[in-house]
Parts: sequence; C-alpha cells; structure tokens
Amino acid sequence: MTGARRRKAESGYARGEETRTRIIRTALALFGERGFDGVSTRDIAAQAGVPAPSLQYYFENKEGLYAACIADIQTAAMNAIGPALDTVEELLRTKASDGKIIDGYCAMLDGLADFLFASPDATSRALFIARRIMPIKSTLVDSSKGPGSRVHDCCARIIAHLSDGSVEDEERRLMAVAINGQLLTFHFSREHLKLLLGINEITPERLQAIKQIVRRQTTLLLKACRRKQA
Repeated sequence: MTGARRRKAESGYARGEETRTRIIRTALALFGERGFDGVSTRDIAAQAGVPAPSLQYYFENKEGLYAACIADIQTAAMNAIGPALDTVEELLRTKASDGKIIDGYCAMLDGLADFLFASPDATSRALFIARRIMPIKSTLVDSSKGPGSRVHDCCARIIAHLSDGSVEDEERRLMAVAINGQLLTFHFSREHLKLLLGINEITPERLQAIKQIVRRQTTLLLKACRRKQA
C-alpha cells in the first residue's frame, strides 16, 4: 500500500471510529432519557447527525447498539479504576499490610467517584443504568465479567483477608455491597438528594467532600473487620 493510500485508509478508519463513538454518545443520552422502548434508531441517527443505515452498519440493530452502550460504560469504568484495582489485587496477593490494602481500596473508590461524577457523560450514564430494564443476552454483554463484579469481588476478598476468614462468604458479600453502595447512592438518587439537601448537581467541591466521607467511612468499616488478636 502506498503512503497516500495508507493515509486515506487510516483517515477513513478514524472517521469511522468517530462516527461510531458519536452514535454511542447520542444513544446513551436518548436511552437514558426515554428508555429502550422510547427511542427509535431513526431518532438516534437524526440526533447524531448520521444516515439511518449507519446504525445497522455499525451495530446491526437497536439491541446491538444498546449492548454497545453497556460495553462502552464498562470499558470507560475499567479505564478509570483499573490501575488502582490492579494495585489493590497485587497488595492482596503479596499480603501487604492492612493499612496499605485499605488505602489502596479507598484510592480505587476515589477513581470510581471521579468516573461516576466528573466524566463528560456521567449524567447520561447514570440515567442509562437506572433505566436498564431490558434483558441483554449474555452473548452480547456478560455483566458478570464487568468492572462492578471485579470491584465487588475485590472488596469481599479484602474483608476475608482482614477478618482472617472469620466472616462467612455471604456476609462478606453483603458487606461489600454496603461499602461500594455508598457511591451508588449518590449516583442513582439525585432526585432524592435534591429533595433532602437541595443539591441540584455534584460540583467539584461536593465531589471532593463525598470522596472524603466515603474514604473515612470505608476505612472505618474495613478496619472493623480485622480479627482481634488474642
């Protein structure tokens, strides 16, 4: 392939990826606002400024586009928290000190908070996930392998480590849900926050306050799991 043809092919690929990304961004917003059944592929194409056949070309059908939205959220979440999560898992593997493991997990939750509240599509993603009631075949998106499952498993492993195995598996997993659910409460209950506190948006200052509160509470909860020495 000559240099000119290679540049043309690369330019076409870049435009194709840009179009695909624009469609997903638009679909996330519209699915979040109206739900799966409340929006058509024509609506999405018109809002994204692309020909309607483009959706079929990139995603086959509306179900494929919906699954691509879920996969996009999972990928973005893992990009945000993956490095910190890798660090915590390595600390567990090497049996690092309790303090380092707890600090590492809190750092991961900091990254998750930034993803949930400070990323460009945070509001659209929150609405999309809250409305996610349409079953998706596991062949399209396997939620059990998503970042949420990995974060949950990591937290349960930390509790097992800190408690020296004295906490039963089901209780560990319930505790992990409670710890990680601190951020999800703020993420999905924005109308409730408005009613209770008069908060219309999560500003950078409020986000910092939330992160500090979650870090403090997570540290206390995880330290409380440590088995007392005889």
